[in-house]
Amino acid sequence: MSGNREHHLLRIEDETGKRTIPLDAATYSIGRDVTNAIVIHGHGVSRQHALLLRIPSPNGYRYRVVDGNADGKPSANGVLVNGQRVQSHELKDGDEINFGGAVKAHYVTLSMGDGEFVKYLKSVNYHSIKAVPMTATITEAEEGAEDKPSEEETKFNATPPSLPSDAPPAAAATPKSTSPLLLIVAGMVIVLAIAAMGVLIMNRPPAPQPQTPTQTQ
Repeated sequence: MSGNREHHLLRIEDETGKRTIPLDAATYSIGRDVTNAIVIHGHGVSRQHALLLRIPSPNGYRYRVVDGNADGKPSANGVLVNGQRVQSHELKDGDEINFGGAVKAHYVTLSMGDGEFVKYLKSVNYHSIKAVPMTATITEAEEGAEDKPSEEETKFNATPPSLPSDAPPAAAATPKSTSPLLLIVAGMVIVLAIAAMGVLIMNRPPAPQPQTPTQTQ
């Protein structure tokens, strides 16, 4: 039929359910991190698990699935196509892709007109997505992002809650400094007391000497 052209789909089944994604961009990143163009959820799925690359073919183009991210770092649990683990594989209509052992997807091509394809998409649970740049990779510091506090927690911990306008002022944490004049007076009293004690000791009369008994003849 005139006006028909080949359309490409990825039918995904993961922990969130089933959905169909039409493919037309040059590059898609796939993984559980929200920065990916196609986000998948499942045990064993890496943050950046795989890439879909559009490549030319005699009938237009096809997609190639590549294990790992744009920097060449492979996923932790690999990519399987029709049960065989692959590093890179040119997909054909009906191929089953497995990401990390938990998420399944089927690559599908359909030949139909654009209007018919739009009606088809309305009949299935499809998601329209946009591709992300190849440079949108996750750093090692971001790998521990799950352990970081949320933005709300950070703001709460960084800024204490404001007090009501009629609340009494908080007591000062630092003790009041001692007046220098008081320290001087106290020092003079101590010096005078020591001097008075010295005078009394010097003016005290000597103790009487005991008399030696005389020897009788």
